[in-house]
Amino acid sequence: MSLRLRNRWKQGDRARTLEDVATVSAANAWRVACNGVLNLENENFETRTQYQRLDVIEEFVIFLLHLTDHQVYGKFTEEERARFITAMALRLAGLVEENRADNRPPEDQKDMTPQDYKRAFIDKINARNAVYAECKYSPVEGPGFSLLRAFAEWVSDALGPRNRQWAIDQVVAIDGPEAVEKYTASLDALLAGSDDRSGPGKKGPVRPMAED
Repeated sequence: MSLRLRNRWKQGDRARTLEDVATVSAANAWRVACNGVLNLENENFETRTQYQRLDVIEEFVIFLLHLTDHQVYGKFTEEERARFITAMALRLAGLVEENRADNRPPEDQKDMTPQDYKRAFIDKINARNAVYAECKYSPVEGPGFSLLRAFAEWVSDALGPRNRQWAIDQVVAIDGPEAVEKYTASLDALLAGSDDRSGPGKKGPVRPMAED
């Protein structure tokens, strides 16, 4: 089954804000991440629970969020860029919160609240971005080997120690580039169809990884 992402707006719709595009981009990133997990499972990289699948999904969406920040750089003002990345990060955090709460294992039932999952995910974004920021990215060629490798190592950690090196090689060579290609194409198309970036009633500047 081919992966279908939203990459256009209906004709006659109102102008789309940055927050509108960020929300759809988060949904697209989530779909790409789920597809990435499915591809890994089809290659016999086993996940034992839905909770573990969510560990892998988180790594994919954080990686794609980082690429989004690169992709919108120079296209938006710094205020717009902050708004966009914040809105996308918070929407992803909301998806994590919903899915973690619905699939939490018994040992988490008493200790973790849905808000805890959201906070932990935002902390993970900050931790991953601190490493990703040191890796090479080209506006023309996309993520360099070091960036793909860092992403692949975290995916491998989420999958567990079995076949660790094979998992890293799989993500660097196949699943990482495939996720990048599918997601960035959809983001480019969405941005091309959005023409309201600074109209009245929009949020002011916010920090990229702040909690709401």
